[in-house]
Amino acid sequence: MQGGGLPSHARRKILPMSAKIKMGILAVVITLGVTAGVAYRRYVYPTGKILHDLYTVRTHNNGMPMGNFFLLQMGDKYVAFDAGGNSEETRSGLQRLGISAADVIAVFVTHAHWDHIGSLDVFSDAVIYTGNTENSSFPDTPHRLMMDGEVTELFGRYIKCFYTPGHTIDSVCFLVDGKYLFVGDLFITTNDSPFEARYNKELQLRYRKQMLELDGVEHVFTGHFGLFSNPGYFRFRY
Repeated sequence: MQGGGLPSHARRKILPMSAKIKMGILAVVITLGVTAGVAYRRYVYPTGKILHDLYTVRTHNNGMPMGNFFLLQMGDKYVAFDAGGNSEETRSGLQRLGISAADVIAVFVTHAHWDHIGSLDVFSDAVIYTGNTENSSFPDTPHRLMMDGEVTELFGRYIKCFYTPGHTIDSVCFLVDGKYLFVGDLFITTNDSPFEARYNKELQLRYRKQMLELDGVEHVFTGHFGLFSNPGYFRFRY
């Protein structure tokens, strides 16, 4: 041993231990990342028919399943809830479903994040409905503004708009016939989700509670965590 240093055999033991700690931390990070990815993908529906009158298109980001937008059938026409973020992917999804973009008569937008509105150009013949666009990032696209509590009737189906700011300032939910609730990114399934509140978490929690108190809802459709046919699941979590 030289001076106050450790003997060489001790130094040889410390270095491998330090490397093992680093490798252990890296393994934990990788495991958590893989686990989160599996859980995330599990909630994203593949493109297809999910109810007797409801279809979905799965969207991706960097090759990973990211979310869904939905198409409600009304006779031989369709109404979309959000539009996806990639126009090519949206067109491909519609083709797989056998649905023509020209037959989509309306798109109801839950909020103005790119992954929900990036493909609005695909639906050039549709009427775009949304909520409050003041101070939002909604594009310069012709649209119809729905007021909080307003109801629109299309082909005998009634679609009610609820203002639910929190995730974004312009977030809204749409309730169809009192049974189908399209919530965009209002609900999440993990507390550290990237889709947690970005504008105002307190407001997001308040409007979650308001939506959970709606009577008669049979299905909740989320932007990134699929379809839940038991709204009680959210009542349990929130």
